[in-house]
Amino acid sequence: MNNEPLVSIIVPCYKVEQYLPNCIESILCQSYTNWELILVDDGSPDNCGNICDDYAAKDNRIKVVHKKNGGLSSARNAGMKVITGEYVTFLDSDDFLHKDALRILVNHANKYDAQIVQCDFVRGSETVFPNWNNQEKVDVYDNHTVFTKFAAKIIVWGKLYKRELLDDITMPEGIINEDDWTTWKIYYKAKTIVVTNRPLYYYTVNPNSIMSTAKRKPDITYYGAYDERISFFHEKKEKDLEDVSRLQFCKSLLLSYSNIQLTKEQRNEIDSRFKTHWQALRTSSVVPPILKILFFGFTISPELVSKVANRIR
Repeated sequence: MNNEPLVSIIVPCYKVEQYLPNCIESILCQSYTNWELILVDDGSPDNCGNICDDYAAKDNRIKVVHKKNGGLSSARNAGMKVITGEYVTFLDSDDFLHKDALRILVNHANKYDAQIVQCDFVRGSETVFPNWNNQEKVDVYDNHTVFTKFAAKIIVWGKLYKRELLDDITMPEGIINEDDWTTWKIYYKAKTIVVTNRPLYYYTVNPNSIMSTAKRKPDITYYGAYDERISFFHEKKEKDLEDVSRLQFCKSLLLSYSNIQLTKEQRNEIDSRFKTHWQALRTSSVVPPILKILFFGFTISPELVSKVANRIR
């Protein structure tokens, strides 16, 4: 009998037949073996469904959910309905994991009694995880310092979650920036968050992915996510977390301003929203001096500052 905690891995699958086998193989090759893999075929029109079924037939740790296409959040929500693990992690089907990813994440969770363990990631177009010879650095945060020390990453993948953190979480469907609405709520529910600088997740640069497609035109759905987040912390009287949320919203607005496909109305809205939140932040201690200079410059010359900031980024 395996005494190690069961890890549920949720993988939404849609139009990724060329990447999916490598993604699944990275799970089959894990040095940590007590896992269940939930492959959610989100009505994919290619061969993804068959690939999922073929792998499930070979390994009883793999479960397949076939559903009508509903988008990334819909697929993740469907996966969360069938998980049985003590821990949960999300993996996109064009990405893959380091062979020791699950073991390292679970070990950190056990050692620090953490509800979230967050790793770093590699970005590229390889199919084999690159060697990493640096010294691992591990930091421990609570549900305040993870925000105020800017350790929180809004993306939902690249983390191991204690399952109960997700019990009342439903990812919003029908929008692109679903992580903006979700991840901060999970962080805030956790008592202990461990962050390792070791890259254990490989993010594949896929020109056909949702995010790559989204970058071709402006998307402003995330405005509502920040409105909700700022209002939540304001009502909780969490002034430091409210200010951090405003700061991150200002950064997003600043960076998005250089998008050449923005309409005049969209630029005006960015300008208006930025000034509102920057006014509330001007004297806040959570804003680093360099960002105060950058934000002030944006109020004077938004187009120039946005272009420079994006190049530095």
